[in-house]
Amino acid sequence: MGKAAALFLTILLAGCTVNLSRIQDPPRSVAVTTTAPWNSMMYLARTDSGVVVIDLGWAGGEGKLREGLRRIGARPEDVRHVFLTHTHRDHIVGWQLLRHARFHLAAPEAVLFRGVRHHADFPSSAAERLVPSARPRAGELEVHRFAGDATFYLGRDTVLAFSTPGHTAGSAAYLFRGVLFVGDAVTYTPLLGFRSAKRIYTEDVGRSRASVAALWKRVEKYRVDWVCTAHGKCSRFTEEFRRDALR
Repeated sequence: MGKAAALFLTILLAGCTVNLSRIQDPPRSVAVTTTAPWNSMMYLARTDSGVVVIDLGWAGGEGKLREGLRRIGARPEDVRHVFLTHTHRDHIVGWQLLRHARFHLAAPEAVLFRGVRHHADFPSSAAERLVPSARPRAGELEVHRFAGDATFYLGRDTVLAFSTPGHTAGSAAYLFRGVLFVGDAVTYTPLLGFRSAKRIYTEDVGRSRASVAALWKRVEKYRVDWVCTAHGKCSRFTEEFRRDALR
């Protein structure tokens, strides 16, 4: 295989989801991904307190969000809570469709979500300066900022939020129904598998790794079956995975 073909195959495989079907239980919950090769993921689930969405995708996000809602027999107005792992542009596009919902994010991420301040990593900052992404204005959304770890009770369901700063200033992870959503604090490539956050897109790599190491200890008392990145890559929560994700 030539170098060009090998590179193309690597990019193609990078866009493939990994074990994504294992965290879905339609029509109770589904996961959908937006534009390849990054495949930003949105997870949607029905609860006693309305529909919950974790992360909001990238290009084509609104269409994919509507698709996911149809798969669980819901409409945009049924969404009551949105949980964001972080606010890089490839994980927030669907917010305009859900202006009525309550948005949850770690406190340091709030000004980044609104675009008051750019993310610290160069690619994100440069992209926003060249082609600004749509961001909510002050007061346009109901935004709940949490500091440290937090618990959200949604009828018979619970969302556990864990602050994991480093990839971005206010990165967070969420544990819901045995699935730990870690955003981009953990990443995946076909050649290396699961590893720590990609340096080029990360504010502070060392801090991100320390946050993830601390996260593994904080979730020990809970049931964690699967862990998923914000790009549709999921793994069993094994000792091997925990070790690799800190490299």
